[in-house]
Parts: sequence; structure tokens; C-alpha cells
Amino acid sequence: MKVGSAELDNFRLKGDKAADDLLAFLFEKHQHNLGKILLPFLSDFDSLDISKQDEAVQDFFKKHADLPVFFDLKSCLRATEFYKKNQISIGIVLACYSLPYCYLGEDGARVLGFSGRIQSQTTRRLQETGKYILKVMQASSWENGKAIQVILKVRLMHAFWRLMILKSGNWNMDWGIPINQEDMLGTNLAFSLIVLRGLKKLGKSVDVTYEQAYLNHWAFIGHFMGIETELLVFSIKDAQRLDKLIATRQFRSSEIGKELTAALQGAFLDISKNEAVAGFFEAQSRFLLGAENADKLGIESKYNISETLLKTINNTSSFFSQIFA
Repeated sequence: MKVGSAELDNFRLKGDKAADDLLAFLFEKHQHNLGKILLPFLSDFDSLDISKQDEAVQDFFKKHADLPVFFDLKSCLRATEFYKKNQISIGIVLACYSLPYCYLGEDGARVLGFSGRIQSQTTRRLQETGKYILKVMQASSWENGKAIQVILKVRLMHAFWRLMILKSGNWNMDWGIPINQEDMLGTNLAFSLIVLRGLKKLGKSVDVTYEQAYLNHWAFIGHFMGIETELLVFSIKDAQRLDKLIATRQFRSSEIGKELTAALQGAFLDISKNEAVAGFFEAQSRFLLGAENADKLGIESKYNISETLLKTINNTSSFFSQIFA
């Protein structure tokens, strides 16, 4: 099935039935104590012991841990090798391009601003994202099954917030279901296609074999994240088409997008402890996003840095390797 705008309209009204059913059951059992019980477990990517969790949670992890028929170990190994080889540049692209790219979709970005945590604890959230990336981009984590467990934790975290947001009564269904299938696809593309696009913008040469493996790897991740099979992308051409379609449908200037972007830039300063360094990463966000998208997010470069110099420094900086490697 070729997914078009009409299909994406329907996917905006769909969450993740398996995970949503589990969270509905757990909420019925624990009510508003559920967050205190479940969130510490879901946010801990180091301890993967599920034995102390509710039996229904254990069953979910066991049921959804099987590799799909389209899983390809060789592709996985190529993708993780590619990540390891380019981890410094990929770290820059993730922080300065992929994350703000997600903020361009106003309706999806509303979810990120719902709890206020991403604005008030941006540096911590950035570090948590780095831990997640590290787990799913290590070959050993796929060989021992830890990558799948981490992905399933994030999947249930999404289901938890989807439930809480809907129960708050403050969500407008004109925006679609919180963390819906279209938004999950868009995020998956931001961490796959947009990373590849960003590397090329930095002047990196990406072999087509590794490019395909990287895209495939994120389709594997998307499967475990609860993205429906029809939306999993296995070709660069399809990825580019869907990215353009989502951008046309969802990207616009918004207050929440600008707020999240400003918080991210604040995290750059928090980590670097240097205004010039933070300003440099703001400049490369504008370079990677392009002027039109950067303007939508309120990114104004404080420094007049040429693209040639940006590419040179991007290829030698290890600033984000401490987070995404």
C-alpha cells in the first residue's frame, strides 16, 4: 500500500493498541499511582530486569521481543559499524538537526511540551536520548536482546504519556492521538533519513550499502517501537517521499516549536559552559536545517560562520560524542 495524505490522516488517529491496552489495564489497577510505580523502571536503560514488574508487563516484554521476519543481522551489523565509524558527526546531526527537525511538526511537538519536563530538564532529556541511541546502535545490544528491551521501555513510556495526556482533558483531538502513528514515523525518519541527509550536508560520503543498512536498522527499531508495518520504510526513495509529505502536512512555525528549540539551545550552553561554543552549535543548527526551517523555529545565528568553516569544525568536533557515543 502506498501511503498518501489520506492514509496519514487515518494514522494520526491511531496510537499503539498493544501498548495502550496494557497501560489501560495497569491504570485501572493502580490509578494515579501508576506513574510512581512504572516510570522509574521505564526510564532506567541500564537495569533491564523485568522480574519485579507486574505480570502483565512481563508478558508484554516476552510477547514483543521476537525478531520480525524482515530482521537482517548483516544489515544490523553494517548499521552499527557505520554509526561507530561516524559517531562524532552523527552526534552533531542528531543534536543540531534531527531533534529540532521534530519540533517543526507543531501537533506532534505539543506532546513534548505537555509535561514541561523537556523544557525544564532539557539537558537530562538530551542525555537520556543519548543513552537510548547508544543502546540501539550497538551490535552487542542486539545480540544479547538488550536493545529490544530498551526500545520496548520507550514504547511503554509513550503509551503512558498518551494515556495521561488523554485523561487530562486538555488535548484537542483535532491534533490527532498523542504520539500517533504519523508522528512516530516522522520521528523515526528524523533519526534515520535526516541523519543520513545531515552527514551529506557535512560533506561526508555515505556508501549506498551502509545508507541502506542504516535505514533498515531504524525500520527494525520502528517495528519494536510499535510503528505499524505499513509505515515501516525500507527504501531511501520511500523515506524521502514520506518525509516530504509529512513536512508539507505538519511543518509550521509555532510557539511550542520555538520554546522547545530554545530549551535545546539552552542545553548546549549548559553542557558547554561557553556562550561562543553554544552559539556555534546554534549556527550549525541553522546551517543543517536551512534558513526557512530555522526561521520557523526562531533560530538566529549570533555568529557569522561560513559553511566551509562549519563543515570543517563539524568534522573534527567531539562535543556530542560524550552524549551520543
